[in-house]
Amino acid sequence: MDNVFIELSIIILIAIGFAGLMRLLKQPLIIGYILTGIVVSPYFLGVFSGSENIETFGQVGVSLLLFMVGLNLNPQVIKELGKVSIITGIGQLLFTSIVGYFIGFALGFSTVVSLYLAIAMTNSSTIIILKLLSDKGDLDRLYARIAVGFLIVQDIIAIFILMFISSSGMGLSVTEMLTETLFKGIGLLFVLFIIGVYVLPALINRVAKSQEFLLLFSIGWCLLLATFLLYLNFSMEIGALLAGITLSLSPYRYEISAKLKPLRDFFIVLFFIILGYQMQLDTLSFSWIAIIVFSLFILVGNPLILMILLGILGYTKRTGFLVGLTVAQVSEFTFIMIALGVKVGDLPQEILSFVTIVGMITIALSTYMIMYSDTLYAFFEPYFDIFERKGKKVDAKKMKKTKPYDIILFGYN
Repeated sequence: MDNVFIELSIIILIAIGFAGLMRLLKQPLIIGYILTGIVVSPYFLGVFSGSENIETFGQVGVSLLLFMVGLNLNPQVIKELGKVSIITGIGQLLFTSIVGYFIGFALGFSTVVSLYLAIAMTNSSTIIILKLLSDKGDLDRLYARIAVGFLIVQDIIAIFILMFISSSGMGLSVTEMLTETLFKGIGLLFVLFIIGVYVLPALINRVAKSQEFLLLFSIGWCLLLATFLLYLNFSMEIGALLAGITLSLSPYRYEISAKLKPLRDFFIVLFFIILGYQMQLDTLSFSWIAIIVFSLFILVGNPLILMILLGILGYTKRTGFLVGLTVAQVSEFTFIMIALGVKVGDLPQEILSFVTIVGMITIALSTYMIMYSDTLYAFFEPYFDIFERKGKKVDAKKMKKTKPYDIILFGYN
């Protein structure tokens, strides 16, 4: 126990240093955590012995992360922007999967690895995008609402993909895995929807009378479903995600999310540190070309397909460009999918290192692209006419709906 405490203390101190550096560079702290893992690995300082206790903390962090992602999967956003959310979400997913698979195969990856890479890199980071859009004050702008809508669609699809990967470790055929994933997934979602609509609201109304009890109940519900899914031979990450989705229907989701955020942030630090620690830098010498190709594909290819789709749907080239920039990075789901693929034996360990570096590059560059999106648009605007349909266009003014307010509150706090 003493060794674990000392290791954890050193790791957190190093993480503080890298987190400060990332703040100066205006980058997401995730990159700093991964760099911390690399520094404490045997390649550099070697202060981290890979204790199972710390890895367990990392797994708890992923579960809490996905629980809070589930809390923010508000179906109301899809209802408001249903058509554009579904078309852009599925369209970008199909484009990235198909083209990404052929890129991986052309670069010499096996069929299974190419398929994993293609599917894992389809998702964009809900957490990073929401944070950047919130910092810019753009969450109420049209492009941000479209981005949030298709991110929710992709996160829902990611649930079934994670279920399928979990089933692959059970020795079933592809047909059996697809059937089991589909039926179990739909059955679980139906049962949990019934619980979320008819059982949990009355229960939470009683629990929420005590804020401490509400926090404890939320964590307990998350761990209960995570354990139950593990018992059904799925991963506990799926259970945590579904636990969050069931509570997303509750009016107390904001209080739950606010209370869990500090706890989640601490545990998730350890997950990304372990991700950096597990990178096998000595196996990457052969794949730098592949890293550059996949990074450019995500940074350029994903925005282009979104601009084309939104242009076809009649949106302005400005909206298409701003939405496109939000998908120019990999997601936290990407790391979880690849780690799960390694865990069930479908992927070699070095693929996790490969994806981690692609993730760091795309997250770092896309952060600046989103922050300076208006400046970039002003520069490239003359070349974007091909992405815009002639005639009537859907813009922010036409999407704006004014509604009366019952109360206007001035000067609170």
